Amino acid sequence: MPALSTAPHDPKGDPPVLSIVLCSTVAVFVLIGICVARRNSPLMVIQESVHGRVRGAMSALGVGNEILQSIPVVRYGQVLLAEAGQGSEQTSDHTTTDAWKLRMPRSHDSLPRRQCRWKDDMQQTASHARGKKALKRFRLVYRPYRPMTYTGDAELGGTAHKNDDNNEKNSQPDDNKGQMVKDRGTYKYLNQFHLESSKFDDVAVYLSPTNSVPRRLVVQASGRVLANVNELRTGDWIRTNVRGNVPKVLSMAEWALTPFRQHGILAKINGSIRLLIVAIPLQMMLAIPGLNEWEDEEVKDTYTDYPGFHWNWPKYAVNPLDMAPGSEIQSNALLDVRRRAECPRKLVVKDGDRWVEMEVDGDKRIDLKYVFISYQWDRFKEEDKGQKKQIDRMAEVITERQGCSAYWRDERTAFQEDGDEKDYDIYTMCDVIRGSSCVAVMLKEDTAEERKGWGSRMWTLQEGLLAPRENILFCHEAVDGQLVSKPLHKVEMTSTVWARTDFNNRASEDATRLLAEHYSGLLTLSRLELLSVTIAALGGKRKTEKTKSDLAYAVMGMMRYRVNRNDGNTVFQNLARLSLGNDSDQLVERMLCLLPREQWEASEGGVKIKKPVFNTLTVADEYETHLHHITPLCQVVGVAYEDETVMLDNCRAIHIRWKDFPRATVQRDYGFKKLFAALFLAAGFWWLGFGVQMVIYYIPFWSDFISNVKVSLIAWLAAGFIFVGLLLSVASPFSVRRLFGGTVLKSSPSLVAFEGFMPREELEKMVFGNDTGRLTYAPSATPLMRDHRNKKERSGVEPEWIKDQNNSALPSLRQGHHIFTLVDMGELSVTIFTAERPPTVALLCGREGGMLRAVLCSWRFETDTLYKETVVRMPSRVYEAAAAKGWLKMSLKTQNEARRMRK
Repeated sequence: MPALSTAPHDPKGDPPVLSIVLCSTVAVFVLIGICVARRNSPLMVIQESVHGRVRGAMSALGVGNEILQSIPVVRYGQVLLAEAGQGSEQTSDHTTTDAWKLRMPRSHDSLPRRQCRWKDDMQQTASHARGKKALKRFRLVYRPYRPMTYTGDAELGGTAHKNDDNNEKNSQPDDNKGQMVKDRGTYKYLNQFHLESSKFDDVAVYLSPTNSVPRRLVVQASGRVLANVNELRTGDWIRTNVRGNVPKVLSMAEWALTPFRQHGILAKINGSIRLLIVAIPLQMMLAIPGLNEWEDEEVKDTYTDYPGFHWNWPKYAVNPLDMAPGSEIQSNALLDVRRRAECPRKLVVKDGDRWVEMEVDGDKRIDLKYVFISYQWDRFKEEDKGQKKQIDRMAEVITERQGCSAYWRDERTAFQEDGDEKDYDIYTMCDVIRGSSCVAVMLKEDTAEERKGWGSRMWTLQEGLLAPRENILFCHEAVDGQLVSKPLHKVEMTSTVWARTDFNNRASEDATRLLAEHYSGLLTLSRLELLSVTIAALGGKRKTEKTKSDLAYAVMGMMRYRVNRNDGNTVFQNLARLSLGNDSDQLVERMLCLLPREQWEASEGGVKIKKPVFNTLTVADEYETHLHHITPLCQVVGVAYEDETVMLDNCRAIHIRWKDFPRATVQRDYGFKKLFAALFLAAGFWWLGFGVQMVIYYIPFWSDFISNVKVSLIAWLAAGFIFVGLLLSVASPFSVRRLFGGTVLKSSPSLVAFEGFMPREELEKMVFGNDTGRLTYAPSATPLMRDHRNKKERSGVEPEWIKDQNNSALPSLRQGHHIFTLVDMGELSVTIFTAERPPTVALLCGREGGMLRAVLCSWRFETDTLYKETVVRMPSRVYEAAAAKGWLKMSLKTQNEARRMRK
């Protein structure tokens, strides 16, 4: 044997050849594995790793469409056409979106020299958006399909600002929409600790509850969904298979015991063979620390927190201190529509034998009585002087008959030129109506069509309802020129003058009847009902859109507090301001909790469009509930810049996990069966271990030093120990099932979801490792369970289309909706719901009928906005286990609806 050298090794001598070879080999194999998984060439994989998955900003630069049209990209013999606004890739087998991950250039000057770079990025994008399989953190995933209508950043709303000092200094509060884009095309996000992180906009994201940064959303999906993923071609989220986190020892035990549930001798033989196979390995694994954790762990009391917080100022807030400095508009105090008009600024007054227009001053306000004249503008044309004289002649006669000396007619007494004066006269007209002696309607002819024509207008409905008397005078000139007036009661007018002309306005007709009874003193509507009914009644009438918020300004006249006109506001923003300004019993907060039915209305072009959310408040939602059934649990503190978007405070939020099921942490009942199971496992391991120890140590020792002892007897003794150990080890799967089973007393709360559905038994095995009936279907959580409830107890029944996996039995879904399954690990319940996108946050916004209303929302980090995807019902116990959050930005639209509305 040669002597070992004792000379020290010189580290600077021999190069680490072996290390270099090993590292190179590993790198080559990793590269080959990625190529096989992505079905790309090594050159393409290197290119993808260099460029990364980034989103394009061609539309933000304003020059992207022309450049994209001029760049044909050839990839493996396929031509990728970058069409304007679509960027669709035309291939032989797929048609996908290709312009949604392009890298943003640093400046406009670098556009020409970066065309080749964009070409490479488009090739890289095509490989990411084809629904192919790939490896993500050693897990097989399916890359998403981008919707064909996706056109980039503009769909998400807000203005993209470059992250430079000059832009930040020059930016105004109105321009700050919460979306900030950096120089390299990444978007900035500020978490609740005001720590900045950046990310490219490529696929669906969620806010990580671990480190409060945006992460790509990986959605686990059932086998049925993954089998048809190439046919669906919908959803911009990454999909993967459903994966549980069951202890290995329990999985082995259940694998061995499963055949015993089947009938037949072959099943029993199969089970016996499996018991012998897993007996020894199971005993050895139970001896390893970390694998024998069947004891109860500490159970959490709270759900996973959603670490959201919005840092940007709202457009309007309940408290002015919560608005951006300098954003309040100072209005003229004399023309402030928020103040009540004590009397009209101008009237037509009788002066002797003449009727003259007169400015009303303070001395004449006490004795002056006037009649409010109402008429339909399109029936009395402005250019016809004879018709104007007819209106004045009729107005003068009816004024004298009512014992008044003046009348108010908009064309003669209201300011006609655009400006603050005209706005003041229009938006304080409600005060003029209330202060009049009566309301007289001028008709051209005495026909039902004339009366209905007047009653079909939005502003004339306000004039009729606010009339100081219960009756309204309808006037017309007879053949002989005499004025004929006929009084009609407001309630009577709901079936004649205000009758609906089309079936779709049934809700408006019912609301008009309620308002007529309310303003006639026959019925008293609550503050909550008054605002919602007024919106429904006025929203169903014809109107000429002078501004985008005429409906809101008409509703404003019926309320106590009013707002100033802002042409940049939407109907929702103004109505939300009215609701927050008036004591409307938290109407907006209640509205968040509703799941409205789909209601459509015809637009001017004849195309059906979805009704605005405020126009559906008087109709029962999908759960057959109304606004007054809901008790709000959060507060709306502001209105955001985007349409139908508000700021929430004191709202409890829960994170929804999608990537996999966590280890179920439960507290079980400890009884004698569990004690005996633990003793069996300990005894089996002791007998088996002692027998092996005798074979290894004692038999050689005794055979060498004690010649008078019979070795055969010792061998038989060791074999007996081993046999008893093996016999007890065969029972180890039964003991493991008992140790991990038992009655569940408490479980750590957590919301976990996946796309698709699967039978309850299979799902419970995925979560807990075996099926003992722990999970139950929530009977009234979603409308899908309406016909699948137990008749004897308050529990759900598994739908037939889940048991049979039958396509023909699937329920009808809304267009673009997917079926998702939500598992509450704390309540041990299963909820099946539909939505356009997988929601990542549950907001507990209200309570109704002994259940919570949880608004399930998706999230976009560019604007830090939660989008309402659907509403489910949860048990009341969930509320105490969730953490309250402040200043969350939430849109009442779904994320896809927000994109479609911004095109």
